[in-house]
Amino acid sequence: PVVLFWIMLIVQYGLWWHAKQVANAAAAEAVDAAQVSTGSARDGEDAAASYLAQSGNLDNITVTVSREPTVVTVEVRGEAPQLVPGFAWSVTARSTAPVERFIPEPER
Repeated sequence: PVVLFWIMLIVQYGLWWHAKQVANAAAAEAVDAAQVSTGSARDGEDAAASYLAQSGNLDNITVTVSREPTVVTVEVRGEAPQLVPGFAWSVTARSTAPVERFIPEPER
């Protein structure tokens, strides 16, 4: 039983690691969509939701996009699949980038 438990913990860690990578990629997708000059916070949320729908492996997902005049910040939270009873493995990913803006040639 102890060996089986250790194997389950190793697999559980792999599931958590994969969920963390999915959350990081979803946050990056959201920032990419929201940071363009015509983008919005809603565009970022839609991009993250689309990515998460395709990749799965996260439950109870919340995506928060904050688009200010100069910076976009995205936070993706979720829970990794639970293989070992009694352990809740949550993940959080944050991504920040400047908002793209056009600068005319004479002002560069």
